[in-house]
Amino acid sequence: MKISLGLTTSMPVMQGVKLARLAEEQGYTRIFVGEDALSREIFTYLATIAVKTQDIPLASGILSPYLRSLVFIISATAGLQMITGNRFSLGLGVGGIPEVVKLTGKEPRNVVEVMRETAEVVRRVFRGEEVTYEGRKACLKGYRLRIEDVALPEILFGVRGKKLLALAGEVSDGVIFSGPDEYLRQAIEVVRRATKKAGRRFVNMHRVVWKGFVLGNNIKKAKQITATMIASSPGEVLRMLELEEVAEEIKRAFLRREYALAIKLVPDRALREFCFFGTKEEILDAMEELHRHGFEEFIVGPPFGDSATEVVRSFGSA
Repeated sequence: MKISLGLTTSMPVMQGVKLARLAEEQGYTRIFVGEDALSREIFTYLATIAVKTQDIPLASGILSPYLRSLVFIISATAGLQMITGNRFSLGLGVGGIPEVVKLTGKEPRNVVEVMRETAEVVRRVFRGEEVTYEGRKACLKGYRLRIEDVALPEILFGVRGKKLLALAGEVSDGVIFSGPDEYLRQAIEVVRRATKKAGRRFVNMHRVVWKGFVLGNNIKKAKQITATMIASSPGEVLRMLELEEVAEEIKRAFLRREYALAIKLVPDRALREFCFFGTKEEILDAMEELHRHGFEEFIVGPPFGDSATEVVRSFGSA
Protein backbone atom coordinates (compact mmCIF):
# COMPACT_ATOMS: atom_id res chain seq x y z
CA MET A 1 0.00 0.00 0.00
CA LYS A 2 1.40 3.37 -1.05
CA ILE A 3 0.86 6.70 0.73
CA SER A 4 1.03 10.01 -1.15
CA LEU A 5 0.49 13.63 -0.12
CA GLY A 6 -2.40 15.70 -1.41
CA LEU A 7 -2.33 19.49 -1.56
CA THR A 8 -4.62 22.02 -3.26
CA THR A 9 -3.88 25.39 -4.78
CA SER A 10 -6.15 27.05 -2.21
CA MET A 11 -3.33 26.42 0.28
CA PRO A 12 -0.66 29.16 0.49
CA VAL A 13 2.23 28.21 -1.77
CA MET A 14 4.97 28.26 0.84
CA GLN A 15 2.88 26.13 3.19
CA GLY A 16 2.49 23.65 0.33
CA VAL A 17 6.25 23.71 -0.26
CA LYS A 18 6.93 23.06 3.43
CA LEU A 19 4.59 20.05 3.49
CA ALA A 20 5.92 18.76 0.16
CA ARG A 21 9.51 18.81 1.41
CA LEU A 22 8.47 17.06 4.59
CA ALA A 23 6.60 14.41 2.58
CA GLU A 24 9.75 13.79 0.54
CA GLU A 25 11.79 13.41 3.73
CA GLN A 26 9.17 11.05 5.16
CA GLY A 27 9.21 8.68 2.18
CA TYR A 28 5.86 9.47 0.58
CA THR A 29 5.24 7.94 -2.86
CA ARG A 30 4.43 11.23 -4.61
CA ILE A 31 2.75 14.61 -4.25
CA PHE A 32 -0.59 15.41 -5.86
CA VAL A 33 -1.73 18.99 -6.27
CA GLY A 34 -5.41 19.54 -6.88
CA GLU A 35 -6.51 22.75 -8.51
CA ASP A 36 -8.99 25.05 -6.88
CA ALA A 37 -9.90 26.73 -10.17
CA LEU A 38 -10.94 29.92 -8.37
CA SER A 39 -7.61 30.18 -6.54
CA ARG A 40 -3.93 29.87 -7.50
CA GLU A 41 -2.82 28.57 -10.92
CA ILE A 42 -1.78 24.92 -10.72
CA PHE A 43 1.26 24.84 -13.04
CA THR A 44 2.86 27.76 -11.17
CA TYR A 45 2.14 26.00 -7.89
CA LEU A 46 3.63 22.71 -9.12
CA ALA A 47 6.70 24.46 -10.55
CA THR A 48 7.38 26.10 -7.18
CA ILE A 49 7.22 22.72 -5.44
CA ALA A 50 9.34 21.15 -8.20
CA VAL A 51 12.29 23.46 -7.64
CA LYS A 52 12.06 23.00 -3.86
CA THR A 53 12.10 19.18 -3.92
CA GLN A 54 14.64 16.68 -5.21
CA ASP A 55 13.33 13.30 -6.35
CA ILE A 56 9.71 12.82 -5.30
CA PRO A 57 7.28 12.45 -8.24
CA LEU A 58 4.64 15.15 -8.70
CA ALA A 59 1.18 15.00 -10.25
CA SER A 60 -1.72 17.29 -11.00
CA GLY A 61 -4.84 15.94 -9.44
CA ILE A 62 -6.62 17.21 -11.46
CA LEU A 63 -6.65 20.02 -14.02
CA SER A 64 -9.43 20.54 -16.54
CA PRO A 65 -9.07 20.77 -20.34
CA TYR A 66 -12.23 22.89 -20.27
CA LEU A 67 -10.32 25.72 -18.58
CA ARG A 68 -7.19 25.73 -20.77
CA SER A 69 -6.20 25.31 -24.37
CA LEU A 70 -4.61 21.98 -25.19
CA VAL A 71 -1.45 23.71 -26.40
CA PHE A 72 -1.08 25.40 -23.02
CA ILE A 73 -1.49 22.06 -21.21
CA ILE A 74 1.16 20.50 -23.45
CA SER A 75 3.70 23.31 -23.17
CA ALA A 76 3.26 23.70 -19.41
CA THR A 77 3.57 19.93 -18.94
CA ALA A 78 6.77 19.95 -21.01
CA GLY A 79 8.12 22.74 -18.84
CA LEU A 80 7.41 20.75 -15.68
CA GLN A 81 9.03 17.65 -17.15
CA MET A 82 12.09 19.72 -17.95
CA ILE A 83 12.53 21.26 -14.49
CA THR A 84 11.63 18.07 -12.60
CA GLY A 85 13.77 15.69 -14.63
CA ASN A 86 10.66 13.91 -15.96
CA ARG A 87 8.99 13.18 -12.63
CA PHE A 88 5.61 14.75 -13.43
CA SER A 89 2.34 12.90 -14.09
CA LEU A 90 -0.49 14.74 -15.83
CA GLY A 91 -3.76 14.27 -13.96
CA LEU A 92 -6.75 15.32 -16.07
CA GLY A 93 -10.46 15.56 -15.35
CA VAL A 94 -13.55 17.49 -16.30
CA GLY A 95 -13.33 19.41 -13.02
CA GLY A 96 -16.00 20.73 -10.71
CA ILE A 97 -19.08 21.64 -12.73
CA PRO A 98 -19.92 24.82 -10.73
CA GLU A 99 -16.37 26.14 -11.20
CA VAL A 100 -16.31 25.32 -14.92
CA VAL A 101 -19.66 27.05 -15.40
CA LYS A 102 -18.56 30.09 -13.41
CA LEU A 103 -15.34 30.47 -15.42
CA THR A 104 -16.59 29.57 -18.91
CA GLY A 105 -20.28 30.45 -18.78
CA LYS A 106 -21.44 26.97 -19.80
CA GLU A 107 -21.48 23.38 -18.64
CA PRO A 108 -18.84 21.02 -20.09
CA ARG A 109 -20.12 19.08 -23.08
CA ASN A 110 -18.87 16.02 -24.99
CA VAL A 111 -16.82 15.03 -21.95
CA VAL A 112 -15.83 11.56 -23.17
CA GLU A 113 -14.66 12.90 -26.53
CA VAL A 114 -12.76 15.82 -24.96
CA MET A 115 -10.97 13.61 -22.43
CA ARG A 116 -10.09 11.07 -25.12
CA GLU A 117 -8.72 13.67 -27.53
CA THR A 118 -6.72 15.40 -24.78
CA ALA A 119 -4.92 12.18 -23.87
CA GLU A 120 -4.43 11.25 -27.54
CA VAL A 121 -2.98 14.58 -28.64
CA VAL A 122 -0.73 14.92 -25.58
CA ARG A 123 0.78 11.51 -26.31
CA ARG A 124 1.29 12.21 -30.01
CA VAL A 125 3.05 15.49 -29.35
CA PHE A 126 5.33 14.06 -26.65
CA ARG A 127 6.25 11.19 -28.95
CA GLY A 128 7.73 13.76 -31.30
CA GLU A 129 5.01 13.90 -33.96
CA GLU A 130 4.09 17.02 -35.87
CA VAL A 131 0.38 17.07 -35.16
CA THR A 132 -2.46 18.34 -37.28
CA TYR A 133 -5.71 17.69 -35.50
CA GLU A 134 -9.22 19.10 -35.30
CA GLY A 135 -11.50 17.87 -32.54
CA ARG A 136 -13.99 18.99 -29.92
CA LYS A 137 -11.52 21.26 -28.15
CA ALA A 138 -8.28 21.07 -30.12
CA CYS A 139 -7.43 22.57 -33.48
CA LEU A 140 -3.75 22.14 -34.29
CA LYS A 141 -1.99 22.64 -37.60
CA GLY A 142 1.53 21.28 -37.83
CA TYR A 143 2.13 21.63 -34.10
CA ARG A 144 5.37 20.18 -32.74
CA LEU A 145 6.91 20.34 -29.29
CA ARG A 146 10.14 22.30 -29.48
CA ILE A 147 11.56 21.36 -26.10
CA GLU A 148 13.96 18.44 -26.23
CA ASP A 149 14.72 15.69 -23.73
CA VAL A 150 11.30 15.65 -22.08
CA ALA A 151 9.55 12.32 -21.59
CA LEU A 152 5.93 11.48 -22.27
CA PRO A 153 4.23 11.90 -18.88
CA GLU A 154 1.95 9.33 -17.38
CA ILE A 155 -1.64 10.43 -17.89
CA LEU A 156 -4.02 9.90 -14.99
CA PHE A 157 -7.77 10.48 -15.19
CA GLY A 158 -9.62 11.87 -12.18
CA VAL A 159 -13.16 11.03 -13.30
CA ARG A 160 -16.51 9.70 -12.13
CA GLY A 161 -19.41 8.11 -13.99
CA LYS A 162 -19.39 4.83 -15.88
CA LYS A 163 -18.58 6.24 -19.32
CA LEU A 164 -15.59 8.24 -18.15
CA LEU A 165 -14.35 5.42 -15.92
CA ALA A 166 -14.55 3.03 -18.88
CA LEU A 167 -12.62 5.54 -20.99
CA ALA A 168 -9.99 5.75 -18.26
CA GLY A 169 -9.58 1.98 -18.35
CA GLU A 170 -9.19 2.16 -22.10
CA VAL A 171 -6.75 5.05 -22.55
CA SER A 172 -5.24 6.33 -19.28
CA ASP A 173 -2.23 5.18 -17.27
CA GLY A 174 -4.20 5.30 -14.05
CA VAL A 175 -7.25 6.63 -12.26
CA ILE A 176 -7.67 8.99 -9.33
CA PHE A 177 -10.84 7.68 -7.70
CA SER A 178 -13.01 9.69 -5.31
CA GLY A 179 -16.31 9.16 -3.58
CA PRO A 180 -17.88 6.92 -0.94
CA ASP A 181 -16.59 3.40 -0.37
CA GLU A 182 -19.46 1.52 -2.03
CA TYR A 183 -19.11 3.67 -5.13
CA LEU A 184 -15.34 3.14 -5.18
CA ARG A 185 -15.77 -0.63 -5.15
CA GLN A 186 -18.10 -0.43 -8.13
CA ALA A 187 -15.95 2.14 -9.95
CA ILE A 188 -12.80 0.05 -9.85
CA GLU A 189 -14.67 -2.88 -11.41
CA VAL A 190 -15.80 -0.64 -14.29
CA VAL A 191 -12.16 0.29 -14.89
CA ARG A 192 -11.02 -3.32 -14.53
CA ARG A 193 -13.50 -4.54 -17.19
CA ALA A 194 -12.69 -1.70 -19.58
CA THR A 195 -8.96 -2.33 -19.24
CA LYS A 196 -9.43 -6.01 -20.05
CA LYS A 197 -11.71 -5.23 -23.01
CA ALA A 198 -9.06 -2.88 -24.42
CA GLY A 199 -6.43 -5.62 -24.19
CA ARG A 200 -4.49 -3.82 -21.50
CA ARG A 201 -3.18 -5.06 -18.14
CA PHE A 202 -5.11 -3.80 -15.13
CA VAL A 203 -2.11 -4.48 -12.88
CA ASN A 204 -0.20 -1.77 -14.77
CA MET A 205 -2.84 0.88 -14.01
CA HIS A 206 -2.23 3.29 -11.15
CA ARG A 207 -5.23 3.03 -8.82
CA VAL A 208 -5.31 6.05 -6.55
CA VAL A 209 -7.90 7.02 -3.93
CA TRP A 210 -8.36 10.65 -2.92
CA LYS A 211 -11.11 11.16 -0.36
CA GLY A 212 -11.66 13.84 2.23
CA PHE A 213 -9.17 13.58 5.07
CA VAL A 214 -9.45 14.49 8.76
CA LEU A 215 -7.12 12.99 11.35
CA GLY A 216 -8.66 13.20 14.81
CA ASN A 217 -12.15 13.71 16.15
CA ASN A 218 -13.03 17.12 14.65
CA ILE A 219 -16.54 16.22 13.49
CA LYS A 220 -17.29 19.79 12.42
CA LYS A 221 -14.32 19.79 10.02
CA ALA A 222 -15.27 16.34 8.69
CA LYS A 223 -18.85 17.48 8.11
CA GLN A 224 -17.66 20.65 6.39
CA ILE A 225 -15.62 18.59 3.91
CA THR A 226 -18.38 16.02 3.50
CA ALA A 227 -21.01 18.70 2.82
CA THR A 228 -18.93 20.01 -0.08
CA MET A 229 -18.41 16.50 -1.45
CA ILE A 230 -22.09 15.58 -1.18
CA ALA A 231 -23.10 18.79 -2.96
CA SER A 232 -20.83 17.97 -5.92
CA SER A 233 -21.54 14.23 -6.14
CA PRO A 234 -23.29 12.72 -9.19
CA GLY A 235 -26.86 11.52 -8.79
CA GLU A 236 -25.87 7.85 -9.03
CA VAL A 237 -23.60 8.23 -6.01
CA LEU A 238 -26.26 10.03 -3.99
CA ARG A 239 -28.89 7.43 -4.87
CA MET A 240 -26.57 4.66 -3.76
CA LEU A 241 -26.38 6.21 -0.29
CA GLU A 242 -29.95 7.56 -0.20
CA LEU A 243 -28.65 11.11 0.08
CA GLU A 244 -30.48 12.81 -2.81
CA GLU A 245 -32.83 14.85 -0.63
CA VAL A 246 -30.06 15.79 1.78
CA ALA A 247 -27.86 16.88 -1.13
CA GLU A 248 -30.56 19.23 -2.43
CA GLU A 249 -30.97 20.78 1.01
CA ILE A 250 -27.20 21.23 1.33
CA LYS A 251 -26.99 22.85 -2.11
CA ARG A 252 -29.76 25.29 -1.21
CA ALA A 253 -27.97 26.14 2.03
CA PHE A 254 -24.74 26.81 0.14
CA LEU A 255 -26.58 29.06 -2.34
CA ARG A 256 -27.95 31.08 0.57
CA ARG A 257 -24.47 31.11 2.13
CA GLU A 258 -25.86 29.34 5.18
CA TYR A 259 -22.72 27.30 5.69
CA ALA A 260 -23.42 26.35 9.29
CA LEU A 261 -26.75 24.86 8.20
CA ALA A 262 -25.08 22.94 5.34
CA ILE A 263 -22.68 21.38 7.83
CA LYS A 264 -25.50 20.55 10.25
CA LEU A 265 -27.42 18.75 7.47
CA VAL A 266 -24.66 16.17 6.91
CA PRO A 267 -25.67 12.84 8.51
CA ASP A 268 -23.05 11.15 10.67
CA ARG A 269 -23.26 7.99 8.56
CA ALA A 270 -21.84 9.89 5.57
CA LEU A 271 -18.60 10.96 7.24
CA ARG A 272 -16.53 7.82 6.82
CA GLU A 273 -18.06 7.14 3.41
CA PHE A 274 -16.70 10.39 2.01
CA CYS A 275 -13.68 10.91 4.29
CA PHE A 276 -10.75 9.15 5.82
CA PHE A 277 -11.72 10.26 9.31
CA GLY A 278 -10.69 9.26 12.81
CA THR A 279 -7.52 8.05 14.47
CA LYS A 280 -4.47 7.04 12.46
CA GLU A 281 -5.30 3.39 13.10
CA GLU A 282 -8.91 3.84 11.93
CA ILE A 283 -7.77 5.62 8.76
CA LEU A 284 -5.15 2.97 7.96
CA ASP A 285 -7.76 0.24 8.52
CA ALA A 286 -10.10 2.00 6.05
CA MET A 287 -7.28 2.25 3.51
CA GLU A 288 -6.36 -1.39 4.00
CA GLU A 289 -9.97 -2.44 3.37
CA LEU A 290 -9.96 -0.58 0.04
CA HIS A 291 -6.52 -2.00 -0.73
CA ARG A 292 -8.06 -5.47 -0.57
CA HIS A 293 -10.43 -4.39 -3.34
CA GLY A 294 -7.57 -3.47 -5.67
CA PHE A 295 -6.67 0.13 -4.84
CA GLU A 296 -2.95 0.67 -4.41
CA GLU A 297 -2.22 4.32 -3.58
CA PHE A 298 -3.91 6.53 -0.98
CA ILE A 299 -3.65 10.27 -0.63
CA VAL A 300 -3.19 11.90 2.76
CA GLY A 301 -4.58 15.37 2.56
CA PRO A 302 -5.10 18.08 2.27
CA PRO A 303 -3.67 17.17 5.68
CA PHE A 304 -6.44 18.30 8.00
CA GLY A 305 -5.87 17.76 11.69
CA ASP A 306 -4.60 19.70 14.68
CA SER A 307 -1.34 20.27 12.80
CA ALA A 308 -0.79 19.67 9.08
CA THR A 309 2.91 19.07 9.74
CA GLU A 310 2.17 16.43 12.34
CA VAL A 311 -0.38 14.76 10.06
CA VAL A 312 2.19 14.45 7.27
CA ARG A 313 4.84 13.20 9.68
CA SER A 314 2.39 10.71 11.22
CA PHE A 315 1.74 8.90 7.92
CA GLY A 316 5.37 8.92 6.72
CA SER A 317 7.59 5.86 6.49
CA ALA A 318 10.95 7.52 7.06
